[in-house]
Amino acid sequence: MNKLIIPIIVILIIAAGIGGFFIFQTPAFPEPSLSQKPKEEISKDSPFGAHGAFSRPFVESDKVSYEEILRRSHEVKKPYKHVQDIGIRWVRPNSDIYWSVVQPTLEHRKNGIFNWTVYDMLHGRVPSGVNILGTIDARPWGSNDPTFKPYTWDFADEEMERYYIKFVQETVERYDGNGIKDMPGLKNPIKYWQVSNEPALRPLVERWEDVETVQENLKKNLDPQGFSRLVELTYKAIKEKNPEAKIALAGMAGGYGFVSKDPLTFREVHEFYLPILKNLSGKYIDIFDIHYYGVEWKGMKDAYDFFRRALDKNGYQNTEIWFTETGVPSSPVGERFQAINLIKRYIYPLSFGVKKIFWWNMIEGEYPLEVDNPSNHFGLVYDGIGKDDPGYGVRKLAYYAYKKMVEVLDGSDWNNIQTIQEKDGIYVYKFTKNNKPIYVAWNDNTAEKTITISGITSNQVKITEAVPKYESGKEVSDYNTAFNTETKSVFGGKITLTLKDKPVFVEEK
Repeated sequence: MNKLIIPIIVILIIAAGIGGFFIFQTPAFPEPSLSQKPKEEISKDSPFGAHGAFSRPFVESDKVSYEEILRRSHEVKKPYKHVQDIGIRWVRPNSDIYWSVVQPTLEHRKNGIFNWTVYDMLHGRVPSGVNILGTIDARPWGSNDPTFKPYTWDFADEEMERYYIKFVQETVERYDGNGIKDMPGLKNPIKYWQVSNEPALRPLVERWEDVETVQENLKKNLDPQGFSRLVELTYKAIKEKNPEAKIALAGMAGGYGFVSKDPLTFREVHEFYLPILKNLSGKYIDIFDIHYYGVEWKGMKDAYDFFRRALDKNGYQNTEIWFTETGVPSSPVGERFQAINLIKRYIYPLSFGVKKIFWWNMIEGEYPLEVDNPSNHFGLVYDGIGKDDPGYGVRKLAYYAYKKMVEVLDGSDWNNIQTIQEKDGIYVYKFTKNNKPIYVAWNDNTAEKTITISGITSNQVKITEAVPKYESGKEVSDYNTAFNTETKSVFGGKITLTLKDKPVFVEEK
């Protein structure tokens, strides 16, 4: 969901065996380990991302218009400071690049007039060292744009199709960093592009709060054939300007629907995404994107497994799966719960093959700002609005948890994550960084559990709780001392530790 531009959909909040070691044969000419790769390659390999990464300015109330937020955003000196502080390597800026914004009228399109002001601010100011996934969108959410035939993804005529292809090409040219027609002062070229955002959800949730309308929406044609052609056209236009670019299919909105068995998700999957994969038959898609909200993080595997099988069946064996939107709000579940949940919804999907995961928002709140809406509190930094808000810029426990996770794990060999245990409510995973193992473990039981980790070659390990020792991020005055840590001696290649509610990192010294 592009939450700075579209109405917010309330996210339903619900309460909520030991694996063997892999054996590898060393090749005659081994590939360099991740830790030996150049810094830019490590940056690209990193799975840590954020959507809504632009740290917007303070606004006094939830009545401030979107236009005013944009105007003030020009005044932000370091719009990606939180991303850089955490160490996040991937971003989706706060807005799709909408054709209707860049070229709002037919005259603009006929005369080749482009207005890049908003997107130069959001995309062009991403600092170097941070990879960008840009989204090219043919029309805004909820729009029955005359550019297209009514309720379809088919262009109104051939002329409009040519204008769209030109728009895509000019967009890629402006941000590709090749020195030709680039944005002035471009710091960071865009090499990854996405075709639209949650397109199947648009007709399904129009006036979603009206139950009768929802029932009517369930009958609407989602037009997978028309969207398949749009993907092909967009892919070819991008590749013509940048043959090395990677293209992601528009994000699938209802990842959580695999858990809730939501009827809208069923339609989105079976009457839109699966037909598209069949239509395109192994072409025009380098990345498949799933959006997953809700408290229950275990369902991420159900969504992944379903689409992994579908991709493989339709010729996309090499297509990666990313989750470019995920999150849980700090209200009403609390900062501590949010932080613990964040760790789990990164580590768990990385263990079974997800390549990138983007948290939803740095600064909480999105237009329209609704302080009483749970989906307004996904962000890792408070926005200063609402009676219980501790103040603009105050960082939550989840902010520090994300930073610690990146600090400990970034640079790991992401293709060699071992599942040690997923049984009896105990989860243990083994990462490798700089040729040393790092274990991540947590306990999903209500009572404490004692576990033993074997195969340790060092004499000592450092154990760090993944969430700060405080009840709120406001209490953190020094990041370096904010986490409980201890050093334990290793006996017989084993350590025993007691797991409570917080995940822990176990690093060999």
